[in-house]
Amino acid sequence: MNADQIRAKRLELVEKYGEWTAHNIHLGDGVYTYDANDSRFDNSIQGYMKVLRRMLQVASDLTNQRPNQLRVLDLACLEGIYAIEFALHGAEVVGVEIREANVEKARFAKDALNLRNVTFVQDDVRNLSVEKYGQFDVVLCIGILYHLDVPDAIHLVEKICDVCTRLAIIDTHVGLNQARTFAYQGHEYHGWGYTEHAEDATAEQKTKALHSSIDNPKSFWFTRPSLYNLLADIGFTSAYECQMPATPPQFGDRDTIVALKGQLAETDILSFSTRAGIAPTRWPEEFRIAAVQ
Repeated sequence: MNADQIRAKRLELVEKYGEWTAHNIHLGDGVYTYDANDSRFDNSIQGYMKVLRRMLQVASDLTNQRPNQLRVLDLACLEGIYAIEFALHGAEVVGVEIREANVEKARFAKDALNLRNVTFVQDDVRNLSVEKYGQFDVVLCIGILYHLDVPDAIHLVEKICDVCTRLAIIDTHVGLNQARTFAYQGHEYHGWGYTEHAEDATAEQKTKALHSSIDNPKSFWFTRPSLYNLLADIGFTSAYECQMPATPPQFGDRDTIVALKGQLAETDILSFSTRAGIAPTRWPEEFRIAAVQ
């Protein structure tokens, strides 16, 4: 598409679905997905530039591969900026998004940029499976985990581990207290509840709330200890909080957590004369919560 065609198609999508709500993507020839007069225009670029740099750097560092060597999955991809960015760097990308408005906007950006290495699928992330989507070097779970309630949130992390061959990047809000506890397969996970929709919200109202869950009225925000324990329980071998590249401001209840799926190291500690196997250690809730207050 030339610049005039891009502008015309953009206006067509705005008339049908409304303005872009999050992702300000440059489509070429000075045309962006945001209206140039939008008061959020510059801030949207500056904010996402920091986060995109973080995601690209983490993926490159921890896979030890260039983006064009990676197969990447972007879960609940919204209007597509993360998937588009990785595709622009040469990665093979699949973006999964449940809302039609977001999928159509993401597909428009793909077409405007003539990207053939990214596919956007309208689907619920809760339908994720190896059988349906295959496996990926990198899974992006950005801004979706905290929109799910338990047990769906746990099941999603399990499925991420299934489809991930190396690296999952989970950018999420975390609970700062233990207001709720959920038992699953012999373990307890703690967090707090968050209201996504009014109890009497209709299905149409929920669909139009583009930055909330698609159906569940409540969601579950894992505490940091419980989220780390969950990652260990389902098969990730190590996990880290990402602090660089920096993305200021970074709120106290939001983290970028990097989970690696590697080979499990020997459980015996060979520095001691007695080779006694040591059970995996779990993060205690009280210690970690006290440490971050």
